[in-house]
Amino acid sequence: VRGGFDAASNLGGHFTYASKAGVGVLNGIEMVLAGLGCGVGGALVGTLFHKTVRFLKSVLWPATTSPCPPRSKYMPILKQTLVGFLIGLLSIKFPQTMFWGEGSLQCAVDGQCTAFASTPHGIPSIMTQSAHVDPNLPFSSHNSPITAALQVGVAKFLAIAIATSVKLPGGVIFPLLSNGASFANALVSAVTSVIPVASSSLLVPTIIMSFMAATLTSITRTPLATVLILALTSSSWTNLSAILPGALLASYVSVWVSNFLSKESYFNYSDSI
Repeated sequence: VRGGFDAASNLGGHFTYASKAGVGVLNGIEMVLAGLGCGVGGALVGTLFHKTVRFLKSVLWPATTSPCPPRSKYMPILKQTLVGFLIGLLSIKFPQTMFWGEGSLQCAVDGQCTAFASTPHGIPSIMTQSAHVDPNLPFSSHNSPITAALQVGVAKFLAIAIATSVKLPGGVIFPLLSNGASFANALVSAVTSVIPVASSSLLVPTIIMSFMAATLTSITRTPLATVLILALTSSSWTNLSAILPGALLASYVSVWVSNFLSKESYFNYSDSI
């Protein structure tokens, strides 16, 4: 918004999906395959997420018809404190589970090419020495980039699901986008061997944005709004004209597939006003 009124400011958001030197061409077949694959993948992640949260809530907050004893009012506090402690322990091994906004999301988007410690409000490297997957090194530098990205994705998934199930504040929108980016990087690493050398450099950012959009859309069922958020927060040199069609396709495919997999959703929507 500021860029529209300030001539000295650049239009666009903060998140970088591709380098400034990225080729601005994307093969149509690659775009369709990326959209379809990411749509199905995001739907699977989102459906598993809301079913996991539903299960954890049923365990932690069992329904009861009997009057609550006087001491029960302290149970929510005790449960949230215990869960917060457990998530803290998880963050020692996987600092990527912590989320503080734009800096940490950029780390997830570019596969940790942006060092964890160099982001605004980031954690110094001395505090991440016990990390199972070093957050200051790109996934591609690990012995198994697929495994590294998957481990971070699963750890982040569990942290969000557990925190949500005990009603800790914070929301799920941007944490799920970050989670989708981690799984997207695992997918990128998995298909790298079959991507032609001459393939457009925009295929990878298309997969990243598409999987992020599909993961969130499978939860919120808001494809247009999700893609609009990703478009407005992307950097000014992101080639949206080539990337957005794949992200839109992935978002709608995710809604259809997640609705097929489960009629239930994380948010309770109703046709009645």
